[in-house]
Amino acid sequence: MQTAVLDRFEVALTRRRLVAGLVLAVLVVVVEGTPLLPSFAGHVWYFLSNQANVIQGRWDLVALNVGVFLAFAIPLAAGFRWRVNWQSASLGVYAAFVVSLFVEMYGVPLTMYVTSAAIPTGAGIGAAGGQEALFTFTFLGQDMQLTFWKTVGALIIVLGAVLIAVGWATLYRTDEELVTDGLYAYSRHPQYLGFLLFLFGWFVHWPSLLTMAMFPVLAYFYYRLSKIEEQEVMETIADEQAYREYIERTPRFL
Repeated sequence: MQTAVLDRFEVALTRRRLVAGLVLAVLVVVVEGTPLLPSFAGHVWYFLSNQANVIQGRWDLVALNVGVFLAFAIPLAAGFRWRVNWQSASLGVYAAFVVSLFVEMYGVPLTMYVTSAAIPTGAGIGAAGGQEALFTFTFLGQDMQLTFWKTVGALIIVLGAVLIAVGWATLYRTDEELVTDGLYAYSRHPQYLGFLLFLFGWFVHWPSLLTMAMFPVLAYFYYRLSKIEEQEVMETIADEQAYREYIERTPRFL
């Protein structure tokens, strides 16, 4: 028993060291950038000062994206895992984020108008490189451009979407009350982790005042939701001891 506890402690310590190293590396890229990676802070400044290439008045793109990304959340809202009432609050908050995001991206960029009035353009951090288009394409008659950080954000969004889809498929294919294999062997809430990555990816892709304000709120919301879900499961699950052991050996998210 003592050996098992020590092993779990060593694994947790190694994970924390790895996360700390990644955080330090990310901070360097965020603030200063590197010869190969442009500064993320420069990318944010570029958006807040309204220098980014903005699409306006494409309400068809707004409707299409809102419909697609709201439909994407339906399987999770259906509560295939423990029938927790996820949709009552979580789906509403997520829907508000999605609608606001795409209205700003393709309709009217209101928050960019607000921040550009207070943030100067040209000099300082806003003059940082990395705003050249890496990829260009046409979608529904609209020219699209992906800079370095927009591309990174898109990849994080895809990763989050994959976690959500795989987690949902794992639950959908089983009748077991407690799922502990697949993604659930590494994370107690891989679908919530997927949503956090999904939302963070949109922040990286489109770092406006809207996403900067809403992402930490939504992140806290999903953290609280995961705790509430576990409390409800603990009260209803048949094998409570097995669930306690699962919680002890498996991290909440990572």
